[in-house]
Parts: sequence; C-alpha cells; structure tokens
Amino acid sequence: MLPFRDRVIPKIVSELVALGFVLFIIPAIYIFELAVVLPAVYDGKKEFDTFWLYFHSACGTFVMFNVVGNLIGVILVDTSAKHIIVDTSKADASKGWHLCSVCETISPPRSWHCSQCNTCILKREHHCGFTGCCVGYNNFRFFYLFLANLFFATIYATYFNHYYIWSLVIAFEWSHIIRIVMPLTILFFGIDTSMTQLYFFYYSITMIGCCFSGVLLYQQSYLAFFNQTSWERNKGTNEHDCGVMHNIRDALGHRWYLIWLCPFLQSPLPHEGIQWMTREQISLEGEKNK
Repeated sequence: MLPFRDRVIPKIVSELVALGFVLFIIPAIYIFELAVVLPAVYDGKKEFDTFWLYFHSACGTFVMFNVVGNLIGVILVDTSAKHIIVDTSKADASKGWHLCSVCETISPPRSWHCSQCNTCILKREHHCGFTGCCVGYNNFRFFYLFLANLFFATIYATYFNHYYIWSLVIAFEWSHIIRIVMPLTILFFGIDTSMTQLYFFYYSITMIGCCFSGVLLYQQSYLAFFNQTSWERNKGTNEHDCGVMHNIRDALGHRWYLIWLCPFLQSPLPHEGIQWMTREQISLEGEKNK
C-alpha cells in the first residue's frame, strides 16, 4: 500500500493557480468534446453516425478516467523518505547514503531534499509546478501514465476540434490562425465574447497540451528506459541502468502491463526505493546463475 501525503494543497500561490487551472480545463474540454464536438461531427446524417458517436464518447471517457485517475495518484501518493526507517549501520556513504542538513537525517541513495516540499524525496525526479508536489519513486508511475494518457487525449481532441472548427463553425481566415496560436491577440482584434472564441480557446489549449505533454513524455520515457533521473542525466551518470525490462519494473512496478487499463490497479514496486541495483551487480548475479 502506497503512503499518502499529509498535505496536498500547494503552498506556493503560482502552483495553486496552476493546479486549479489543470483541474478546471481537463473536465471542461472533456465536456466540450462530448457535448458539442462529437454530436456536431456525427449528426446522424450518415450511416453508422450513431455508432461512431457512442464509440468515441466511450473512448474519450476511458481516456478521461485514466488522465484524472493518474493525476490524483501524482498528487496524493507520498514519495518522500520520511516513512523509511533507516538502519544507520547499513548506511554506506560509498553507495550514495548522505546526510541531509535540512531534515537532519540520513537520506538514501538517489534521494534529494526539495525546498518546496520541505522533505527528502525518494529517487527525486523533479518538483512539478502543475501539481505542487515532487515526482519521485512512489508516484512516478502515475506521472508517467498521466503524461501518456494526456498526450493521447490531446491528439484525439485536436483531430476532432480541427475538423469541427474549420469545417462546421467558421470559414478560414488568417486572423483566426493568429488567435489560435496566440489567444491574447484578442486584445488587438477586439474582445470576442462569442462561443466561437471559446472554441478557439479550447482548440488552442488542446494543441499546446499535445506539444507540451509530448515533449515531457519523450523525456520521461528516456529516463524510465535507462533508469535515470534528470539530475543523473545532466551529470552523465548511468550506473543503475540494468536493462530495459528491469528498468521498467523499477519505474512502473511488476504489473506495468496492466496499469494502462486503470490507474487504481496495484503494481507493487520491486523495493522501497533505498537499495538500488547497479549494472555491475546485475552482471555478477548473471555470472553466478550460469
């Protein structure tokens, strides 16, 4: 059972605003797609329109469930080192154990202190400004699947939004392209309070979200496949790369192949996040088993 955080509300105002925006925009776009876009695209004038309407509505709901469920996991799951009972006699500095001067305790290998969370984080990846918490060993699975589902969802939504807006709502004009790419240009073109401008806003958000989540997904996939953190990658260290399958289990748990279906499925991690295998240890174990 993964531990939960004591405090889930971000302490920093900018992070609180960012989290509020995420919690608002995700269900807003979901409702827009199912209540406005899909009924307009599949309006019943063609054969099988009703089937495709229900099919894409079901697919969209499934993806939405996974996006929100994994986001909740990122926010709620505690990935700090404060729940770990450390045997100081086994805390070997040569293996990465170190003293955190802020927490005034022994911190495990690959764990670092976060000034925003005010605690040491197991296998600290980074502090996420959109969730107001750190991404680390215990909640990396949820963060990674959140990005994967968000990337697919934004591609899905952008495809239908593109067809809906340009085919059914308005005729093409260059000013519309500018409004999509830079929504704040409405201050120059004149404030438009029509529903069309709202559609433009949702269209812009899905495209921006697609690009943003796609870049992050690529970065996090690289780190997961090579068992690195961003800090280790920047430093050029890669001693914990023990093979792709071993690395995937380290990142996503033993049931990594099932958690794509539901964010609430159990996928036990192989260890507590304090003892890390190295490439040399894997090679020695392989030689012993020959």
